[in-house]
Amino acid sequence: MQSGGGLAAQALTAGDRFVEQYYSGFSRSSGKYYQASSKVMWNGNGYSGEQFKATVLPQLQRQLTAFEVTGYDSHTLGGGGGGEGGDSSERTLINVSGLVKIDRKERFAQTFVIERSGTLVYIQSDCFRLV
Repeated sequence: MQSGGGLAAQALTAGDRFVEQYYSGFSRSSGKYYQASSKVMWNGNGYSGEQFKATVLPQLQRQLTAFEVTGYDSHTLGGGGGGEGGDSSERTLINVSGLVKIDRKERFAQTFVIERSGTLVYIQSDCFRLV
């Protein structure tokens, strides 16, 4: 049981850091988390990380003026099979809900699979939906 608690604590810490950094810096730095291999489903439209980062994200960063995260949870998914650089990696599932201001506040749900390999943290999968 000890190791399960350690993994759960690691997942919570990873979730805390990621959610804080991603949403507080959405307008300027969220793009750093997307790699060419990332898979993004944004409100029903699918993109590669490269497409999303180059064409969609800049528009969203201008339109989405504020996020208010009302809750999130994170769980470890274990190893990711080698990571970007071939070394061992850890994957974390993060479910987020809250409000986003576009023209008015709307509810959103977003699910990420993030992968950490060494010091690099990137989004493997991102699914966003207005609800």
